Amino acid sequence: MDTGKTHDLDVETLRAANISPDTLLATDFLNHYNEVAMLVDFLGSDDEISEEVLSWKPESYVDHFRHSGFRDKELAIEAYCQADSGIISRFEKACHALDAKIIDIQQAVMKSDFDTATEIGKTLFDHIGQINGIIIGDAPGTPDNEPDHDHGISQSDIDSLFS
Repeated sequence: MDTGKTHDLDVETLRAANISPDTLLATDFLNHYNEVAMLVDFLGSDDEISEEVLSWKPESYVDHFRHSGFRDKELAIEAYCQADSGIISRFEKACHALDAKIIDIQQAVMKSDFDTATEIGKTLFDHIGQINGIIIGDAPGTPDNEPDHDHGISQSDIDSLFS
């Protein structure tokens, strides 16, 4: 894919953009899931929340960055296009599984079955954490050549901020 721009994919440039130099993926993509996952906790309390959950649509990594206000979105797309195909395959498989769970939640919401939606929603942050592991290179089967490297805030750290 030609992004129209060539960026320097050196380690420091990637880290400055919150893109893992190990996987060439950006944690900013998780915002696509974090927003809807947080809303699921409040389903049934406000019709507006249900509407927001129902308006969520699966979006590819590249499309997410094309439509985002992420400062380094071109770099994120270019890095993704250069990422290892095995990592991308595992990443996309995990994203598709999470997309399916959110679609299941949406189907429950359309039936006003908020108990089922909430029950399914209890696993969303676990799935987001698995995707985060793939992104930062800590997932099983992903090489992590720098064990002491600080990859940024973890999903569990994010979750604790909201509890």
